[in-house]
Amino acid sequence: MPGFPRLLIVGLALAGLAPPAPAQDAPNIHVQVVVDTLAVRIQYPPEGARLTASDSTFVFGEVTGPGAETARVTVNGVASEVDPGGGWIAYVPVEPDTTIFVVTAEAGGRTARTERAVAVPRPLFAPGPDSLPYKPETLEPGGPLELYAGDTLRVSVVAAPDLAVRARLGERVTPLVRDTARDVNRGRQVWGDEAPLEGASPAVLAEAAAAAAGREPIEGEAWVRWAADVYLTLSGALRDTLWLEMERAGEDLHVVPVTMIDYLDPTLVGVAVLDDDTAGTGRTDHRVIARTGPGLGYQLFLPNGTAAGTLRRRGNWREIALGPGTTAWVDLREAFPVAGARPRSEIAVVRTRAVDGWSEVVIPTEERLAFRIEQDLDPVRYTVDVYGLVSNVDFMETAADEPLIESLQWTQPANGVFRLEVDLRGERAWGYRARWEGTHLVLGFRRPPGALADKRYRSPLHGIRIVVDPGHSPEPSAIGPTGYEEKAANLAIALVLAGILEERGAEVTLTRATPDSGLGLYDRTNLAVASGGELFVSIHNNALPDGVNPFVHNGTSVLFYHPQSEGLAKAIQTELLPRTGLPDNGVWHQNIAVGRMTEMPSVLVECAFMMLPDQEAALKTPEFRREIALGIAAGIERWLREGAR
Repeated sequence: MPGFPRLLIVGLALAGLAPPAPAQDAPNIHVQVVVDTLAVRIQYPPEGARLTASDSTFVFGEVTGPGAETARVTVNGVASEVDPGGGWIAYVPVEPDTTIFVVTAEAGGRTARTERAVAVPRPLFAPGPDSLPYKPETLEPGGPLELYAGDTLRVSVVAAPDLAVRARLGERVTPLVRDTARDVNRGRQVWGDEAPLEGASPAVLAEAAAAAAGREPIEGEAWVRWAADVYLTLSGALRDTLWLEMERAGEDLHVVPVTMIDYLDPTLVGVAVLDDDTAGTGRTDHRVIARTGPGLGYQLFLPNGTAAGTLRRRGNWREIALGPGTTAWVDLREAFPVAGARPRSEIAVVRTRAVDGWSEVVIPTEERLAFRIEQDLDPVRYTVDVYGLVSNVDFMETAADEPLIESLQWTQPANGVFRLEVDLRGERAWGYRARWEGTHLVLGFRRPPGALADKRYRSPLHGIRIVVDPGHSPEPSAIGPTGYEEKAANLAIALVLAGILEERGAEVTLTRATPDSGLGLYDRTNLAVASGGELFVSIHNNALPDGVNPFVHNGTSVLFYHPQSEGLAKAIQTELLPRTGLPDNGVWHQNIAVGRMTEMPSVLVECAFMMLPDQEAALKTPEFRREIALGIAAGIERWLREGAR
């Protein structure tokens, strides 16, 4: 507590009290407050939370009062070990619909008890709680559609097994058949707990869900997924309603409207300009993310102002045309229709130039075309595909004093796809950028920091500009069993790390330096680029999604996105593990916003797991936080030295 005289305070926080403001010159005071009540509380999940796991999950919290460190805690009868700091965590079965966690603590003849009610989803193939013969939330497709006659549309729903299910579009009726899709817990799939089920029949799924929850199967649990591909034929109208018909013997026909379909005219070509800053705030990453499908994986990162032909719509997603037979999907709100023909250009020349530590390649296009960049590390090569660009290249200029670009080579692998391969000198890709200069595509390739060439200093950190990001704030963060917030732990580690790096000669920029400050997600990466950062390290502490066993999956991990950052991530993990003493939770390629920045190597360090009592307790100590900071600093040094060799 800055500015507060040294106190011995016992129990004030537990009693919900705050120490009074001291007098200016108050003497040191020793206060002993005895709390005679054993208490237990649940930190997670919060009251009324809707869990994402349907069979088992974790619960954690804190015991306080006399004998708390030796208390015996049970959660719905499952024993949980209590950390000396008072934290506890349990992994327990849950029941569908409403589950009540009953937590008891016993110590020295005292007993404390608390309860927490949460909503638990039914297994995917369990009947819904009402009288409907199907689950409305499983009905697909959702949202308005804009498609072409001749397209095939996947229609599916989870419903009772004794139904006849049909899709009706105009006068055309398509029967739905039983599908073999299974109930996948994505969190367990990512963390390795999702074991494959032979056959994946509804009966097997029902038995597996019941076994995982430690109960008997629910009567009638084995509903099925009905699915079919509906071929779209133009009925004469420009708009049709897709209906689902469900019928059970002896009962009335149940008819449900699924969605509206507008038919696109294949003779008309749509064009849109992409822009992710729809509110004009200037606080985005100035790129539109094009995906592999509606709401699916990230594929391209297109600077604002890129133009593309438009095709189908599915809900809130718009398909854009790329090369022959190649499309991607963008957020409908970031694709602004404009008049004109589908973007297309010819190219006659490629040039290089040097700009403030960057080697740039200028591709003089006539319009802002969609493109893809792929990065290879051995050898260091960038492959750039520009869609809608036709080569008429007779000239490629490489400046005589160009220190980084070794060679340029173009090909036309498909009609309307221009490919440029850029080979770089050196052992390492330090970063790249893509931007529009008028209608010209400018690709920048970053040269290694000049400070690396200065061998006068013991540490290779000397002169390197490093951006340290204490993760979270203002956005919420994870919380530990005793209420310690992740963002507080992140900041405490980051401040120590910044001090160590500066002692070794690095120039450090912090994205926040006080508990009550903070930048938005893209404000941090924008700051890193604007400040000339050469490395970016984001400090975090981990948590798990509902249903994943925390006793199996925990420890230290480092995340990256672009290949240029993988070596840095591995070096930090190598140095961190012996210092934290925690399990090796791996080096992960992961879709994280701060990692998607291309201008510099960027990693996110998950130092420990906030939700585990012993790891939360360790994070509260200056000694453990310093070990983490020393490990990260040593990892950066290792990576820099390896590059220098």
